[in-house]
Amino acid sequence: MIISGYLLISFLIFLSAFPPMIGYGTFQTLSGFTFGFAKGFPISYFSALFGAIVCFMLSRRWLKKRVQYTMAKYPNLEAVVKAVEKKGFKLFVLIRLSPYPFNLLNVLFASTDIPLSHFALGTALSLIKIALHVYVGANLTSFAKHVLGEDDDMPESEKQAETVREIAVVIGSVLATGVMIYVYLVAKRAVEEVQRENEESVAFLGGSANIGGESSYEEENQIAMEEAGLTDDWIEWNGSDDDDDDNSIQPNHPSGGNL
Repeated sequence: MIISGYLLISFLIFLSAFPPMIGYGTFQTLSGFTFGFAKGFPISYFSALFGAIVCFMLSRRWLKKRVQYTMAKYPNLEAVVKAVEKKGFKLFVLIRLSPYPFNLLNVLFASTDIPLSHFALGTALSLIKIALHVYVGANLTSFAKHVLGEDDDMPESEKQAETVREIAVVIGSVLATGVMIYVYLVAKRAVEEVQRENEESVAFLGGSANIGGESSYEEENQIAMEEAGLTDDWIEWNGSDDDDDDNSIQPNHPSGGNL
């Protein structure tokens, strides 16, 4: 019976790593309430980690192009991807630590070029934050009252847990705001760099087009001369005749002294 309870909670937390499944934080709190912190935390931690990795792998295998197409419609999501691709692992962990939807990030990061090893390591580091949910659940006297918001007569331990949760919410909100501003700045610089590279490419291709235009103009002239029977040999021969005529006329010119 106890083993089946472990498996049930683990399976629910595992499923919550896949969108549109909801209840990620609630299941972790339930894990702490049911099994206590010592047992609830490892159950929540490894179930969430395994679910995130599986969701990431499946999304990259089957949904990467679809996600990229969807992100093109939402500049904010696309900005996050550009920022992660530019700054790499450190920014990935920072975003993971912020209170963004866990399961949506699993799919979103699958559309980036971040390696699976970096995703697994960064997610493992960031999942330490679920200890808060498990801790709150472990100190609840009634999970039903907590879910329904009927915690009027809480014992001292539960009040302390609630205070810790509220402080964590404030810290998480500040962190999320800071990450959003940082992501915006990084993404903005990345977009500007891409635009600058595109302008340089267009300028280079424009120059190549002009060179190609000049060569094609010369080719057209050559074809027209060949159609008129004016070959290169004829032009050289005619040019030499003109030079001979000029030399023969030059001695009889008035400037030469002969009349």
